[in-house]
Amino acid sequence: MKKRMIAAAITAIGLSPLAQADVTLYGFMSASVESVKATGNGSASNEMGARLRVEDQNSRIGIKGNEDLGNGTRAIWQVESALRNFEQGGTTDTGTSAVFATRNTFVGLDNSRYGTIQLGNHDSSYRRLTTIAIGQNVMADTTADISANNNSTIGNRGDTRLANSVHYTTPVVGGLQVGLSWGADETRASDTNQAQTNRARYTAAALYTHGGLKVAAGFDRTNDTAAKLGTGSFNTAYAGKNRSFYKVAAAYRFVTNTALIGDYEYGSYGSATGSSDMKQSDWTIALTQDFGAATLKAAYHKLGKLSNATTGTPEQWAAKQWILGGTYNLSKQTQLLAYYTRLQNNTLQNANFGVDGLYSSGNGTTSAALAAGNTLTAIGAGIKVCF
Repeated sequence: MKKRMIAAAITAIGLSPLAQADVTLYGFMSASVESVKATGNGSASNEMGARLRVEDQNSRIGIKGNEDLGNGTRAIWQVESALRNFEQGGTTDTGTSAVFATRNTFVGLDNSRYGTIQLGNHDSSYRRLTTIAIGQNVMADTTADISANNNSTIGNRGDTRLANSVHYTTPVVGGLQVGLSWGADETRASDTNQAQTNRARYTAAALYTHGGLKVAAGFDRTNDTAAKLGTGSFNTAYAGKNRSFYKVAAAYRFVTNTALIGDYEYGSYGSATGSSDMKQSDWTIALTQDFGAATLKAAYHKLGKLSNATTGTPEQWAAKQWILGGTYNLSKQTQLLAYYTRLQNNTLQNANFGVDGLYSSGNGTTSAALAAGNTLTAIGAGIKVCF
């Protein structure tokens, strides 16, 4: 019934050819009531003080479909949009609004024998096979998320959603699946020496599954990139300076429905000053336990020293985060959730929450920023409804 209604709606807006395909509307709405606090540098301002808030937890809506082309081949497509911050009218704390097709949106072909190719805006193979598939981000899509597609978090710093990209994923053969991704740089900006840059991004990853065991490894490289220390972002184009990430991850689910999960990620950041490359690693250890409809989750994440730091000492760039949470399924579609997280930055680090961060300046604007050296805490409970 749902698919027939969607097909009828598509026909009504003049896209009748798609009405013959398999089309699905999907997504989720999730929100929590939270108590959040920051202490340390810049925390005295009203924007950082302890407070209660109601927060959207990475809600989204999407439409996807496929058409059988015969011989095991399907045409596939998807349009996915964020419903970020629906509780405050759609404008985030960084001054941006929810826009159509901001999430995984692509067109492609899928063949049961040869694999899948996708073109558009999509999670990199590095993110899909070493983070999402392994599951070390135990409270994903909440304030306690440790990746959420940005470089300002404490872990999974090589994760990205690639615009202007091509992705190829093999079928699973003998438990092994491999993914390749390439994101084109269509801007080709010039650096301060007026040299044209090419910030193309390449990722490769592999996932092996055998019974309760999952093992993954990945590589991510962005050309012509120089690190900007203390901002958590790497947006300064500089010809010949590249950024690379390497990650290994594993998870094992025991017959007791206990899952032990861990990963190690190593990042190398090219220096625009001509000094030695800066290097930093992060690692995770996590544990989950299912009790029927309930799941308890705990994790510890560590962002290590920044070697060859051009400012301060290597230890001043470290951070650590603890997470304790749980979910309870009221039905196949509705889930209750609760979490506590504490993120402690050393004096020069400014790692933030992956979803719904805290900011010491510019809250509500695109210049929102978190000062280095803060310790952030959040405790929340909410509800998630999938459709």
